[in-house]
Amino acid sequence: MADELDWPIKEIPDADSVFRRAHRNDFRDGELEPGVFRAQGAGMSVNWDRYASAEETRQQARKHPHDNAVISMPVGGIRQIDDLRVEHTPEPTNQAHSDVHGLPENRERRTEVRVLLLRITTIVLPLTRQ
Repeated sequence: MADELDWPIKEIPDADSVFRRAHRNDFRDGELEPGVFRAQGAGMSVNWDRYASAEETRQQARKHPHDNAVISMPVGGIRQIDDLRVEHTPEPTNQAHSDVHGLPENRERRTEVRVLLLRITTIVLPLTRQ
């Protein structure tokens, strides 16, 4: 595609944040569930706030963007949990794309890490319809 670019990979500072979509199914009784934090493929997909807004992150949903809230997590907070790493992994059409690597495979420990992630998470764009 002519407008696709190879974006340089940059180091994400601890002071920055990342956004993640949270589908309405990730909520129970209006509360965000820890299961929202899951790896798909290489890692847990997020957007670096330097290159994408919360609304842009929401609009990247393949279907029904408004079925998604957008959450924010501080990069430094993520890196303080176990061996989690936040790496800039830009895609040709998404310079902000990044991944969180290191979610534990052990189910019990993974649940603990998810709860810790939930504690540092802020909902920046709530669901717009229930």
